[in-house]
Amino acid sequence: MKKFKYLLVLLLILCSACEEEISPDYQYNLFKMKSEVHLVDMELNSKDEFYYVTTELDNTVEIPLYSSYLPSKVQLFKQSSETSDHIVLDPDFIGINEILFDKNDKLWARSMKNLFLINSGSIDTIIDLNNVDGLLKFIAVDRDNTIWTGGLNTGLYKIDNNLAITHYRVDNSTLPTNSMTNIHIDKQNNIWIALWENRGVLKISDTESMWEFYNSSNSTITNQNIWCLVSDKDGNIWIGTGHDNENQNLMKFNGNDWIYERPLNSKNNFVSGTVRGLYNDDTKLYVVVVQSDKAAFTSNSLLTFDGTTWEKISTVPEDDGIDDIKIDHARGVAWIRTLNKGIFKLDLL
Repeated sequence: MKKFKYLLVLLLILCSACEEEISPDYQYNLFKMKSEVHLVDMELNSKDEFYYVTTELDNTVEIPLYSSYLPSKVQLFKQSSETSDHIVLDPDFIGINEILFDKNDKLWARSMKNLFLINSGSIDTIIDLNNVDGLLKFIAVDRDNTIWTGGLNTGLYKIDNNLAITHYRVDNSTLPTNSMTNIHIDKQNNIWIALWENRGVLKISDTESMWEFYNSSNSTITNQNIWCLVSDKDGNIWIGTGHDNENQNLMKFNGNDWIYERPLNSKNNFVSGTVRGLYNDDTKLYVVVVQSDKAAFTSNSLLTFDGTTWEKISTVPEDDGIDDIKIDHARGVAWIRTLNKGIFKLDLL
């Protein structure tokens, strides 16, 4: 019996020593719906209320024999608090990829081919690419309530408060490509855009009077494609890359130079892979590093960096992709949305 107790204590000590990740206080799946319901996106309005878009197989539609067509039902939900019931706002919503509230709390929705504005229940199409080439990949709103959107072979769209559209393309602006992957608007209202085809980053100044391009010919920025970008609490710009070289996957711009940074786990070991997501909660960065095999997803690592210390978050599943992180300052948490396993809650402290 004593020998058994000794082995048990030894095992506990060894297991404790093996832990390398820093875990949040708890893990919480916010969106509790049927398992066959897929969560497309989540957003918070100015009142800190949750809005969700879901999709599921529509069992009310009869599928023809031998048909590969699978009808889907898209719904828009609202939830006032973490514990309140979900309210169905639209049981027959449009198929979209992303939703966003502007500064006036109007709801926008982006699909790959359209940009919509939801007005008192009506859905207005603002941009329609169904008959032209191009796929929209992002949407953002700046301090002046201007909407920015773009993607692959789309050029860059700017939509003002009167819904007037300005469309920047290679043939009418200084854009070196019509393809872009991501956007970030910093606290000074500068627009930062990750350009595709290894074209670097575009910075549009607050007044839009100056466009600055950073590429591998005129700066020390990577010549790899860039997937994401964000600014930190000190105003530095961070970009995620690494698809071509997984050992060079993160860079920081200090206003003068682009410098490679090494994302680390809690043991200060380098985490290789492609950095696909970058977020900021005003005190630290969240870095999503994706590992793959022959271009197929295998796992991801969620890391945080406060300017001094790297930590690896262990409670978010590594075998499921992280699709988005929403910073909720009102509740003091980050909501981490995964592709298949719901939303997880992480304290900001």
